Amino acid sequence: MEEHVQDLLSAFMDDELNNEERKMVESHLSVCPLCRQELEELQAVQAKIKQFYDSVELPGFQFEKAVMSKIYAEENLVMNYRVFIWFFAVCILVAGFAMYPVLRKPFYVGMDIASGLANIVSSGFHIALSILSALPNLSAAIMIATSVILAVCLWLVISLLKMKPVKE
Repeated sequence: MEEHVQDLLSAFMDDELNNEERKMVESHLSVCPLCRQELEELQAVQAKIKQFYDSVELPGFQFEKAVMSKIYAEENLVMNYRVFIWFFAVCILVAGFAMYPVLRKPFYVGMDIASGLANIVSSGFHIALSILSALPNLSAAIMIATSVILAVCLWLVISLLKMKPVKE
């Protein structure tokens, strides 16, 4: 009994076989109902794929224009995000320099307000960057998270300033 030619059926349908292989497959198909059925199933699948491919409309120029506008909008969002972060950092630095004389007073043994505030601010920045990096495309969530972090940092600074300094 001849071997089945199922491995060659796809190449047979695509006309990729040489003459010898083609004749062998044709002669086998004339006597083997299993391979003939396999060929019919492959032809049906090929017809369905062609029918689907013909039914799909290719997007026009407007599609490309819409995609590019979304890409540019996201790039602009990233720029605004960076400006906001730089503005936040500059505000913290200005506030730190303005409050320097008050912050140098000791409030706890071995620690002054400035080092405590620096720890709080660095923790706040770490939290802010963690949240912001997890939600880069959600500008409203970024603004809310940053506002909450600023409020907590401000509350901690006010709490530190209300503490009575240790007498020297």
